[in-house]
Amino acid sequence: MVEDLVKEKALALADAILELDEYKEFLEVESKLKEDQIAQELLAEFQQKQQSFVTKQLSGEFDQQILGELTEIQSKLNTRESVVNFLEAYNRLLNVLGEITDLISERIQLDLGEVYRK
Repeated sequence: MVEDLVKEKALALADAILELDEYKEFLEVESKLKEDQIAQELLAEFQQKQQSFVTKQLSGEFDQQILGELTEIQSKLNTRESVVNFLEAYNRLLNVLGEITDLISERIQLDLGEVYRK
């Protein structure tokens, strides 16, 4: 069980993260991505095709046509400003969170991020 003081400090860290410019920007661009109907349709189509591709792969098939369709949808997504902005903001936020994890790892002398770098 986590001690109350540690819980309190963890919540204070979470509150500080909520105030980061990177986090606020991420929320803003995420909202714009959700409002972009074309991007949402492309994402849904991509996910459906990706699921079909994985299902076929698991049964030993390699469907070149679906792979081509996935590549085409990915190209279309990469032209959507909302998608590009989302990915950039997401990566900036992940970098900040990674720095925070590194600081904690260094202090407790335990590499918390090791599993993610493998």
